[in-house]
Amino acid sequence: FPLPSLPSQSDRDLISLAVKTNSIFQEKVDNPELHYKDDFDGDVKKKNDQTKFQNPTPPPEWPFSAIPQDAGVRESSRDKNRSSGKLAGMRAVKKEWQLRSLIQCVLAMLPSSSLGRKDEDEDEHSESRVKRIKIIDFAGGTGHLALPLAVLLPKCDVILVDLKAASLELAHQKAEELCSPPPPIIPPLPSTASIREECNEVNDQEDANINKNEGIQKKSKKKKKKRPKPPSTHTEIDVTQHTNVLRQSKHLPNLYSYHGSISTYAEQHDNFDIGLALHACGEATDLVLRACGVAKANFIVSPCCVGKLNQKKNNPYIYAANRHNEATITYPQSSAFCTIISPKIGDGGKNDNGNVDDKNASNDDFDYLAKAADYSEMEDMRTARNATRRTAKALLEMDRLLFMKETYGYDHVILSRMTPWEASPKNDILIGWRERSAEEDNVVGCPYDVSSGEHLADVIASCSDCNADIQAAMDQLILQKKEVNLDISILNGISNEDDEKLEEAIQIDWTKEEYKEIKTSLENFAKGHDPVHKFPCGMGKRKRKLVHYIAEKMTLKHWSEGKKYADKIVCVGKK
Repeated sequence: FPLPSLPSQSDRDLISLAVKTNSIFQEKVDNPELHYKDDFDGDVKKKNDQTKFQNPTPPPEWPFSAIPQDAGVRESSRDKNRSSGKLAGMRAVKKEWQLRSLIQCVLAMLPSSSLGRKDEDEDEHSESRVKRIKIIDFAGGTGHLALPLAVLLPKCDVILVDLKAASLELAHQKAEELCSPPPPIIPPLPSTASIREECNEVNDQEDANINKNEGIQKKSKKKKKKRPKPPSTHTEIDVTQHTNVLRQSKHLPNLYSYHGSISTYAEQHDNFDIGLALHACGEATDLVLRACGVAKANFIVSPCCVGKLNQKKNNPYIYAANRHNEATITYPQSSAFCTIISPKIGDGGKNDNGNVDDKNASNDDFDYLAKAADYSEMEDMRTARNATRRTAKALLEMDRLLFMKETYGYDHVILSRMTPWEASPKNDILIGWRERSAEEDNVVGCPYDVSSGEHLADVIASCSDCNADIQAAMDQLILQKKEVNLDISILNGISNEDDEKLEEAIQIDWTKEEYKEIKTSLENFAKGHDPVHKFPCGMGKRKRKLVHYIAEKMTLKHWSEGKKYADKIVCVGKK
């Protein structure tokens, strides 16, 4: 389904007014010099020893246009040359898109009584006091999501949960800078274009002096001095030691942090309203979902690194929490998927989800599904070529949603997507909520404009491109069966007609042009006298696989050299 709509213009004005009139950081909101003023004229990228200047970074959109820059993710001039956790250029813009998508879902769930400015004379013990909504940002790091939420929603409490004490400390530092008096205004730096002109003039003058007095001399290359790393104060911290206590910000009173694991927080505090997680790695997403299920809280979760759900992989989240790699969740989770994909069974005949199946069953099928669903390149998005992998990702997320519905009784669970989709290759968002009775006021509810009793699918149209992915995946999988049947005849060189069918079939993963380019290159190599042909580095993992694929079909030797992805090359030899 599409994301919930942004709040109405009146609600957005109310939220923006609450930020502007907040005495904590009013000076920074009123000062235009401190409000998202870029001190660069574009992203600089070096390619083939040539500097190319891209388009200027676009200005922030609401809600980031309504908050001080210190509450956002874009770095300012004073953030440079220090560890601030801020981002620059298009990285910052894409992070804003990701955060805005989740904030949009949160605002859609909140009652109108939780929006706007907090009354200064509000009595905390008054019976008429509006219930404060509690929002948990699990695995929130340095507060990229928690800090804007705390600024936008002074009537709500925002708790940042993370394993790393250093990240939480940095979040508190950012809150302090946000609420501290603004620094003196520093004149903007000269543009990069003027700096280049100045440097060129100086270099031309130096060259003229050398030619005149000493003749043309070759300048020896000077080794660049490495910038010394700032001393770290966290090198001696044992990451397995957690305080497991709440800490309130001294400067932003509705912002809290919790130094501990997701599971520990859920055990100690099961009375929150909305659980969030932006790109919680692997199994951590499922721990967040279960914490929300126990607390009967709405959830808004964007998963990440689903390939690490493979039972043969180590679990990085568990390792960071207690120095062990044992998985704590068995996959698949829902009973519907367990009837299709056999789960791993323990000695008691049940897995940790309570599903009973064959004790001798293997969970290799789910591992294959998780591997297929794990992709991270933008070129894998919205192309017919990769529809099968996107469908695998949708199936894996549907297993999570069905598990939450059948185990914790959620009335509605949906799979949505960030807006715009270019925000990240990991742009899926899982949303779940419970229906509230008419008597329940001031509680979180449905993020969509749907009346009680109405089915969501009858009111809101689902995304057509997702259904197109599923249909394309089915067609491609049928083509793969044809490809297998053609393998023997192609290897024996029986028919050019079959060869053309195979070329059509392999367009599942590669374009026709890419296939012909690699095939022609290998055919020329096979006719020549060179014993080995090395393809250039920088081809990318997908095209390297194509080289291996065609080389195997042509009965050529093929192997990889190089360790890192950027340095890897494919070599082909004659048998």
